Amino acid sequence: MRSGRYMSGHTAMSCVKKEMHRQFGDEILLEEEKHAWEHHGWFLLKFQYIPKPYMIQFEGEFNCFNVRITKDDDAYIALKKLTDYSNDLTEKDICDSIEKLKNVLKGDIVFYRSINGKPYQEINGEYKWIKR
Repeated sequence: MRSGRYMSGHTAMSCVKKEMHRQFGDEILLEEEKHAWEHHGWFLLKFQYIPKPYMIQFEGEFNCFNVRITKDDDAYIALKKLTDYSNDLTEKDICDSIEKLKNVLKGDIVFYRSINGKPYQEINGEYKWIKR
């Protein structure tokens, strides 16, 4: 049974790596790992998603985490914009979010970019300015 207790940064980082490998196997590669335990347990893990040209970033601090999907052209989208998940730094929430991430990656994703300080949305492979 998955724990509902908050984890320290080091333990959470290990949990993310283990669960990413379990869920994705050879489809994911750990590219970068950073941490500053003295800064509220902060950590950052960057994974390359092999089937598509995406990087997956897990960033944790205090008692929560965020997941971001990026492309080589600096386009990005937060997993929270694509699906709802709880981001408490618990084993259950980490495992659930990775499962949801896997499902999201199976479909098409609309990315965003900031160009000259203006927001752009990817539409049919091109970035269009979002007029507000």
